Amino acid sequence: MHPPGASASAAAALAESLWTEILGPDADTGTGFLENGGDSFRAVLLTTRLYELTGSEIEYLDVLEADGAEAIARLLTTDTPGS
Repeated sequence: MHPPGASASAAAALAESLWTEILGPDADTGTGFLENGGDSFRAVLLTTRLYELTGSEIEYLDVLEADGAEAIARLLTTDTPGS
């Protein structure tokens, strides 16, 4: 479990792992969520998995707007309660 405000490397590894878990093994972690075939259902799946693993609440709209897995990692390392 990675708490909110986790290290950048741990957050990046988790974000990339979940990115490919949700979007498929051919997903490009450096390309946007929507460009990788993501949709609102997959965004909710990703936020749910993130919450289960880290306790961090991330809005699914932030996932839809993410320009890559690194954007998700940045959200994980930003300690903003209730965001």
